[in-house]
Amino acid sequence: MTKHIICLGDGMADHPIASLDNKTPLEVANTPHIDFISKQGCLGMVDTVPPGFNPGSDVANMGILGFDPALYYTGRGPIEAASLNVDCNDDDLIFRCNLVTIDNNIMTDFTAGHISSEESHVLIKELNEGFLDSPIRFVAGVSYRHIMIAPASFSALQTVAPHDITDNNVSSFWPQGNTMHAFKDIINKANTILASSKINQTRAHAQKKIANSIWPWSQGKYPKMESFFTKYKKTGGIVTAVDLLKGLGCLVDLETPHVPGATGFIDTNYANKISAAKDILNHHDFCYIHIEAPDEAGHMGDVDLKIKAIEDFDTYVVKPMLDYINDQPDSVIMVLPDHPTPCDIKTHTHEPVPFCFYYPTYQAGSDLPYSEKTALATKVHYSTPWSLLTSFLNESP
Repeated sequence: MTKHIICLGDGMADHPIASLDNKTPLEVANTPHIDFISKQGCLGMVDTVPPGFNPGSDVANMGILGFDPALYYTGRGPIEAASLNVDCNDDDLIFRCNLVTIDNNIMTDFTAGHISSEESHVLIKELNEGFLDSPIRFVAGVSYRHIMIAPASFSALQTVAPHDITDNNVSSFWPQGNTMHAFKDIINKANTILASSKINQTRAHAQKKIANSIWPWSQGKYPKMESFFTKYKKTGGIVTAVDLLKGLGCLVDLETPHVPGATGFIDTNYANKISAAKDILNHHDFCYIHIEAPDEAGHMGDVDLKIKAIEDFDTYVVKPMLDYINDQPDSVIMVLPDHPTPCDIKTHTHEPVPFCFYYPTYQAGSDLPYSEKTALATKVHYSTPWSLLTSFLNESP
């Protein structure tokens, strides 16, 4: 049976950068294995985010997995909660909740210095202890990424993703709406708890960024989704470090194995991710390998780190999966980002992204290396990610 493999480099696409001679990180990075797929296979562009939606990884990856967000999307919080098996009442509101660093009202770091899971789990425990007599509760995730459960009365609040306001004054970006003052009271109480934590005192002493604020956003209730098998007649799994992708997997009945050492950053354990992917392919016919590091580097505005993240993705993810195809020639591989995360603006943009796919008997290769510019030049374009997925899944050696 044909195996279909998607290697997704989160946020890899970018804009031309002056310091790179007006080239993008994808054009500068040394990516011989992605370039092989691009040259020998199909290269083109795809719109991953439908009109009217913010270009978040939640919407984009839902679409790339073949599900129209207009039919299924309720918010990022509920998707991530699904990965943590959060038990909620039907009227509970589920927020994604970052631990962030705010200095003098400026969002200086939406990751609180990429705080470790061990440290953040202690902070989440302390927050729950502080809200024992309240309907508010917190669920620990990975690093700075967590969940907050609140009453449905806060459903109409308008919230902003913290990674969209890096280096901005947060005063006008706190949740807005009729219940905003009561909600801000919750945030202030949480921040008082964080300020007194020994975890933050220790981080400050070590000159690390402190998690001095919670930032709840993208709230909603659990979505109801059909399984990937029901929709596409394939079983499979998602290999990822982040709860967002695990949650999508849980919602559509794809396996989401725990990968030791997977961090969602540049230091993630690539070898363990590839091992998990191969295990999925031993039992199923579809695998989605998600790498977060390029996106994190883009949010940091760190061009050199983004280039390294892309090169690591090529070396430690794409190369071993190409080696897998050499041993299993009845396989098809696709590489793409979910959205651009340009280093110059440190957040996502609503633009098409380059994709390429390949299998050993593919006949009409593009003969072009992989980049935004070359993909645009092919004139191959998919207006929705689910139409690309359908085409990809129908490709067979």
